Amino acid sequence: GTNPKTGKPNSVRLYSIAASRYGDDFTGETTTLCVRRATYWCPELGAEDPAKKGVCSNYLCDATPGTECKMTGPSGKVMLMPESDNYNADIIMVATGTGIAPYRAFWKRLFVENGPAAEAYKGGAWL
Repeated sequence: GTNPKTGKPNSVRLYSIAASRYGDDFTGETTTLCVRRATYWCPELGAEDPAKKGVCSNYLCDATPGTECKMTGPSGKVMLMPESDNYNADIIMVATGTGIAPYRAFWKRLFVENGPAAEAYKGGAWL
């Protein structure tokens, strides 16, 4: 979208993708994000301050299915499976700042999708 104060495009926001490379519909043409609406409670107003709402999170939360938006990426690190000689190892996932989005994708890859990772992995996963 456009920043109403400057007339320029809004700055890039980084979100963790919550779907594997196959997407939630298994076509590889969709993706999923876990987004929390960003709001600010103003004690003086006794209400949410509309001037301080999250631009992108609110846009995404208000979007309807089929809404198109520009995306770029991926950037950052990827999560890898245990080495092939240790497919029985349990995985403990701790969300210490990224939220649950990347773990949702990893969990689906292990236990929902019919792929090599799901076939090979026999351990447990804890979030």
